[in-house]
Amino acid sequence: MPAGVRIPRFLRWRRHPVVSVIVILLVLAGAVVGGERLYGILFPPELSCGKGMTATTGKPRACVGVNIEGKPFTKNDPDRMRALQKEINAANDAVTGESTSVVLMLNLSPVHDVDTLTYESLYHNIEGAITAVWRANNTAAYGSRPGVKLYLANMGSRYGAWQQAVDSVEQHAGPERISAVVGLGQSTDQTRQAAAAISSRLHIPVIGSTVTGNSMNLDPADPAGKKLIPDMFRVSPTNTDTVIAANQYVSGLKPAVTSMAVIADGVEGDDYTASLAAEAKVRFQAPDRTLTVLPYTSPRDMPSGAGRSDYLVQQFTLMHANLCQAAPSAVYFAGRGRDLGAFVQTWVQGAPCGIGQLHILAGDDASEAIRDDVVLKGIASGRVTVAFTALASPEEWGSECPGTDAKRNYDQFWSAFTGRPDPCTQQPLATTQGARPPLSFDPASLASGQAMLTHDAVAAAVSAARREGAGVKNPGLLTGILHQFYCAQMLPGASGWLSFGNDGNPVGKPIPVVRINADGTTKTATLTWPSSAPNVSLPQRGGTGAPGC
Repeated sequence: MPAGVRIPRFLRWRRHPVVSVIVILLVLAGAVVGGERLYGILFPPELSCGKGMTATTGKPRACVGVNIEGKPFTKNDPDRMRALQKEINAANDAVTGESTSVVLMLNLSPVHDVDTLTYESLYHNIEGAITAVWRANNTAAYGSRPGVKLYLANMGSRYGAWQQAVDSVEQHAGPERISAVVGLGQSTDQTRQAAAAISSRLHIPVIGSTVTGNSMNLDPADPAGKKLIPDMFRVSPTNTDTVIAANQYVSGLKPAVTSMAVIADGVEGDDYTASLAAEAKVRFQAPDRTLTVLPYTSPRDMPSGAGRSDYLVQQFTLMHANLCQAAPSAVYFAGRGRDLGAFVQTWVQGAPCGIGQLHILAGDDASEAIRDDVVLKGIASGRVTVAFTALASPEEWGSECPGTDAKRNYDQFWSAFTGRPDPCTQQPLATTQGARPPLSFDPASLASGQAMLTHDAVAAAVSAARREGAGVKNPGLLTGILHQFYCAQMLPGASGWLSFGNDGNPVGKPIPVVRINADGTTKTATLTWPSSAPNVSLPQRGGTGAPGC
């Protein structure tokens, strides 16, 4: 090569091919890493999930699992949901020393017109759980130690991510000292599988708060359908009891109900609607009453924006003529409360057929219709009345002071929930030294009864965990302790005394029948006792006043 001629730099690399390859790879790697960081800055992820949660696939995306850090579940969580999570975070941070944790597991990212529950009902459940934990940590209602933390766990829309939620509970059960899972939400195949998985893998109590389907405490893996889920409890009555309560109410109406129709949802995978319809077909039969069953099928799975309500309006429009032919004095709606609006709309806007006013009675899920504008407009028109068998009601214990022991239990809950003085004694709620500020939830949130039931589920979990510190030392012992809560060991609850049978179902629970008014308020029409005599006090020595004694 002639002197003074320089080899181009890129040709020199050919003399050292190994070094050249290494340099090129390092440059490319740096570009990739830097590019990813730059991309993340310019195009941040749609949803960032905190510790304990993972993002679902598809749209809309949501974070599912146990929310350890209190992060949003969706990118558009409502302000009220974020405020409740902030309240939970602050309360958890205030717990020092030995502690145990309770997980409230629900569908916390419902999709409009796909899921049959609303954010409004979720708020009530969360507020009830927060109230129980506040009472546990700041009053003497349920002992004093260990301290109690609350975590929310999301199963996703239609409970489709229940497996990820259970996996997350299992992963964090040890580090967070989780002693019980409560809530579950609706009586579906998914929530029953979740309860069974928690029981078989973690051996800790699962306490349903508003779970009423008859088969919800039965192991889905049992071909015979008879084996109980060992660690499953619930504080709400079964659908058998709610239909018995509905029939007691109907049988007392004047003039007598001589013709009745059951609007029965036949969708698969929903134990609530299935057992409600099955019980209604039997319990409403009477010698002096004709009974007509009118079936429909709600959509089992619909994508976001597909229009669940429009789909049901089509069916109920076709049902209209057969309903007119039956000419019932009353209708029992054995379907989801979110679907009641479509039924009411088609009746009110359908062709008149000689029935001046249709009296509609429904199961507890009709609490979802309390603020349904279509239902309220139907009631305002005078064409329908709507009542439902609630799981609990703020009016069920009356207003007399001092009232029964059950009312005094409720008044203590009410005072903690609202932060206001006891409605009978007018005294502020006594708290322990160093207590956190009082809560200030709206009393109107109690109308559906769901806050009361979720409070009671958490209260039962805390009461079991604090017996000899079992919740910290060995959560697997809590199932046996919960089974001891019966007869003279009943627990004071907002919805009534808590007493569990051998199958984990509540014993002696009252069921109020509640009317919905056109302005969205409710009124308790009557209080029924489907499975026992009235149970308002602990039994006295030698007495038999409580179920199971």
